[in-house]
Amino acid sequence: MSEIRKNVIGAAAFLLTLIGVEIYYFYSFLTHGLLIKYGYTPDSLLSFAPYLLVFLFLTVVVSLSLLAIVYGFVKRRLWTRRFALFFLVWAMLWPLWSIVVWNNVVEQFVLLIIYIMLILYLLSSYVKEYFKNIFRYGKYTLYKREVVLKSGKKLTIYFFSEHEPKSGTPCAMPEGYTVVFNPRSNMPYLEKYYPDAYKYGKYTLYKRTVTLKSGKTLTIYFFSEHKPKSGTPSPLPEGYVVGINPRSKMPYLKKKGTRREPEKVRNEKTVSSKKVRSGNSMEETSSRKPSNVIYVVNRPQPGHVRGDWAVRSHGKIYSHHRTKQTAIREARRIAREKEATVMVQNTDGTFSMGFKPRPKKR
Repeated sequence: MSEIRKNVIGAAAFLLTLIGVEIYYFYSFLTHGLLIKYGYTPDSLLSFAPYLLVFLFLTVVVSLSLLAIVYGFVKRRLWTRRFALFFLVWAMLWPLWSIVVWNNVVEQFVLLIIYIMLILYLLSSYVKEYFKNIFRYGKYTLYKREVVLKSGKKLTIYFFSEHEPKSGTPCAMPEGYTVVFNPRSNMPYLEKYYPDAYKYGKYTLYKRTVTLKSGKTLTIYFFSEHKPKSGTPSPLPEGYVVGINPRSKMPYLKKKGTRREPEKVRNEKTVSSKKVRSGNSMEETSSRKPSNVIYVVNRPQPGHVRGDWAVRSHGKIYSHHRTKQTAIREARRIAREKEATVMVQNTDGTFSMGFKPRPKKR
């Protein structure tokens, strides 16, 4: 049996014994004391208001005290142990008074011994362990357990559980942590608390260290509404202020004294740079000489029958022919004049070299 279960069983036995003793004492006080010792009858008690009021007052006080002790034991409040000790010391006076006044020694002496045993139980280490500062979150209790890693190091893990786990002991809330509720599993868990973390509205500033290809490390800062996969909350670094991205409406950090250009100006610069690049590319294409190649292709043009062979260059069609051989002869003739290379289209769409001019003799 685990220590936790032993403490719970001991607390339950203490409460049942205390409630049973108080019920028996009031029964004995009413029957043996008022009715037998003092000779009262139920009718006389009801007719005599002072005794009736005192009896009802004691009944209410004892009942409320027992309810407070039961509540404190169930919720494990730290004040319960001291309050129960005070109540038992006060309750011990009644058996002593009964022994002196009623001369009912045996019965009241047994009650006195039971009260002393209950006081000794409250002073024991079991009760101190039971009333240890244990953190609870709703119906969940915080537990801790030590695990040994493969490297041999010991690591203390904290977890919440509604029922008593197989391993782990109840514990208090560790310093530097706060409780966060997981919406998926509907379970609470502990998360490190960063009191200096900078917040901008619903966004929290995080930082993350990345390693570049050169081997250098770089710390980057970013805002996030939810907890990211990597990164820790960070305070606002010196020399930086928060800006708002007009497109994404997300905050970001920028150095003090730097101005972000308006979006219109940035768009104008982008358009002008694109125009400059396109103008340069057009100049390059216009100044670039076309490749000196004559093609023989089997691709009929509009108005021609399929099977026509065309002799053409990149920007000009020279002639059309019914057969491939006549088209090749015409292409070679043009290639000799222009010192060009002839490329002939194959049946699979690829090209093969059909003619290459010889270099001129010097």
